[in-house]
Amino acid sequence: MGIAVFTCGSAREVGALQGEWQRLYLRERCGRTLLRAELTGCTPDLRGRAEKFADVLERVAPHWLDEARGQGAACGLETADLLALNCLPPAFWGERGQAYIPAPLQVREATGEVIDVYDAQGVEAGEGGGDCTTFFAIGDATLNGDPLLHKNRDERDEAQWCGIKGIDGFARWAGSGDIGNLGAGFVQTEHGWAGANNTGSDVVTDEFVDCALTDAHALRYFAENCESLENILDSANYLTAERALGGGGFLAGSIWVFVDATRGLVLEATSKRWTHRWFDGSCEEKTTVVRTNHFLCAELLPYARAPHPGSVHRYERAHELWKAQNGVASIAGAAELGRDREGAPLAIARNVEDRLNSVTVSAATATISGYDPRRCQTHVRNGHPAYCPAVILCPEDRVCDSDLLSGSHNAAWRTLRGL
Repeated sequence: MGIAVFTCGSAREVGALQGEWQRLYLRERCGRTLLRAELTGCTPDLRGRAEKFADVLERVAPHWLDEARGQGAACGLETADLLALNCLPPAFWGERGQAYIPAPLQVREATGEVIDVYDAQGVEAGEGGGDCTTFFAIGDATLNGDPLLHKNRDERDEAQWCGIKGIDGFARWAGSGDIGNLGAGFVQTEHGWAGANNTGSDVVTDEFVDCALTDAHALRYFAENCESLENILDSANYLTAERALGGGGFLAGSIWVFVDATRGLVLEATSKRWTHRWFDGSCEEKTTVVRTNHFLCAELLPYARAPHPGSVHRYERAHELWKAQNGVASIAGAAELGRDREGAPLAIARNVEDRLNSVTVSAATATISGYDPRRCQTHVRNGHPAYCPAVILCPEDRVCDSDLLSGSHNAAWRTLRGL
């Protein structure tokens, strides 16, 4: 599982720290990727895309380039190879990922031995559709009135990081994501809001900009640049106007879910347009909210293709379970929902043996307090939620243990931390 880390300083210094701590996994992942590129003859395309992606970053987030340079220098990798992990060509791993080489269960520096995930568990990689299940509750729907946001992150089975990042000149945030990806899968910021990204609906060709910021990249952009949820809407305008917004995958849109101390916000987008919904707790339908991987806002449906069955199932199942917690929603309840296996292989918690394109690689739950910043905390399971204990982060601190905090959410959580 690793450890949670706190990184602060200039972008290059932060990158160097990441490169030092993540060196084994970065080198292993880049090695797998470059081998695949060589075998398929797309090495020149990979380099070209890295250059194009760097041009996008130069316009909207130049400090990320400095971070990647520091990271590469610290672990002995070319900056272009690290950037390429963030903008792989469509079907790089084959149709539906049949050629995907999974991350190892373990990397041993001394011998170079790599234990293959699927071989070790006696299964094969298969196909499936849809990634991530996110839900939030606000106001009277929660155990103590503090809003909370949960996300199950479904992705290719890559090693994950979790920690706190504070780059000079930008907002500090706690979060998690793939090692090697400049974006984030879940964030909580020093400005008192939390957010998560989901892959959106498949979209028509004209609505997608290739080799731009993914939904994970955009989530980090929001975390670093937006003091309030209203500012997120301004940033969405900026990224689409700059043609800097890609999507959750090739020809896929993006969905982001946010909460602050009083409200929730859902943002759905293609590369060229976006729409949003506010949730303020004024009625039952606006207190417990679920999103999976298909658009629900009418404004974007003309540009969206039919949803994947897995996305529909997880939406219906999570909505049913989450709505049943209305009034008592808690960190512990969110964790239980995140382990749900009803309807497998299309369950909320996705296992390797389901033989899908992705598995549940992490889960995170954030709570927001309007009066005590120390109670703004994220509980991250840096791995499958059925097997990994929680690491607790607070963007106001370095690493925050639940015993330092009080409240009914934490009391309920402690009863389930050993599961």
